[in-house]
Amino acid sequence: MEFSDKTIVLRVGGFRESDIWLRLLSPERGVFSAFAFGGGKSRRRFSGCLDLFNEVLFQVKKSRHGDYLALQEGVLLHGPDRLRRDWRRMGMARNCACFVEAMPISPDNAAGAHALFADLLNSLEGTNTLSQFLPLFFRTRLLFEQGYAFNPDHCGRCGRPWAKDEAALLPLAAQAPLCRTCAAGGGSASGPPGRGFILPAEAIKVLHRVVSSPLPAWDFADCSLGAQQSCARAMDGFLRYNVGLYWENGRFRQG
Repeated sequence: MEFSDKTIVLRVGGFRESDIWLRLLSPERGVFSAFAFGGGKSRRRFSGCLDLFNEVLFQVKKSRHGDYLALQEGVLLHGPDRLRRDWRRMGMARNCACFVEAMPISPDNAAGAHALFADLLNSLEGTNTLSQFLPLFFRTRLLFEQGYAFNPDHCGRCGRPWAKDEAALLPLAAQAPLCRTCAAGGGSASGPPGRGFILPAEAIKVLHRVVSSPLPAWDFADCSLGAQQSCARAMDGFLRYNVGLYWENGRFRQG
């Protein structure tokens, strides 16, 4: 079976003497692995294609027994430049790529994940001012698009919109921010991080922007560093509680 797929290269590795192994993100198939046999010596069939974070249209063929996929040829659609010259931006992209690989992405949600990662690469390539919490905000947005969503603008239990300057509480077991009255019954956000987090009013503003605005439009210049940090910490805890993923020693682990 052969097919063509527009993909983003998430990871590249060597395999035997001259073969290359890739992890790819596709809008139709999600994350999958494929081999570019001979790609390490001759790149005539893959001219400029086999580099990290390239967007490539690959012709792919399934092996005779269906146990692996082989890349037949590729057409480079887009390749980042600034990203590869800036170690900080490259680090952010690598962290987000690792999360995409670790996050279980269903085929039904693959198109959204592919579009979001493409927006991330475009922002890292073109935006001059970046939040240091961009990888955590990316995880939050992908988490929401994969079905772990809530409305950050009102209490998840009583439905009351937040008053001006009102802080929300995010008891992780509640899976949505709560007002103080609704949270008083348990899972106090004033407890240890494993139980919940406080989201100050400014942090709620950050969260609303992350989950509601297109990634290229993210601008946190009017948000304090503390508000961004509060939002990032809360959503990192929410991710670990609901999906079990956490960052440790340069990789995402399950537990």
